[in-house]
Amino acid sequence: MRNVENWLSRGSVGRKMEFLRLCKALHRAMQDGIERSIRQTGVDLTTSQLDVIICIAQGCGRPVNQRDIEEELRLTNPTVTGILKRLERKGFVTRTVGSRDRRYKEVRLTERCALLGESLHPSAQEMLGGMFRGFTQEDFDTLTRLLRQLVENCKQLSQEEGAVPAQAVTACPSGAAR
Repeated sequence: MRNVENWLSRGSVGRKMEFLRLCKALHRAMQDGIERSIRQTGVDLTTSQLDVIICIAQGCGRPVNQRDIEEELRLTNPTVTGILKRLERKGFVTRTVGSRDRRYKEVRLTERCALLGESLHPSAQEMLGGMFRGFTQEDFDTLTRLLRQLVENCKQLSQEEGAVPAQAVTACPSGAAR
C-alpha cells in the first residue's frame, strides 16, 4: 500500500487522535475494573450509580441537588433522574424538598450507603493501587493536573458555538460537587 498523506498524518492531529483513542480505552478498562470489583462484593451497583454516590459524598457536607449532579457529571436531567430513582429504591439515597430552594430536591446518602462505602473501601483500595502501580505521588499529581486542564479545555470548546457537543466530553467526578 502506498504511503498516502491524509488529514490524520498532517501535523500533530494523528498523535492527538491516538491519545483520544487511548483515553477511551483507558475509560473502558477502568470501568471494567470497577464493575468487576463491585460484582465481587455482591453489591447491586453500576459505575454510573457509583459516580453519582461519589458526587454526592464530595458535596463537602452541604446539600447537593440534582442539578449539581447533572453539572458535575455532565449528564442530562433524565439520566440523573433515573439513576437517583434506582439509588433511592436500593436505599442508598434520599431526596427531600430543598432548604435553599424548594424547587430542587436535596439528595443525601443514607446510613446504608455509608455502610456500603465501608465494605467497598478495601476492594477499591486494592483495585486503585493496582491501577496506579508504578506511579509516584508526583506522577499522579502531574497526571491529575494535566487531565483537569484537558477537561477544562474541552468544556470551554463545548461552550463555543459550533464546537463539540457537551455530551462528547465526559469526566469522572473530581473535586467537590458544584
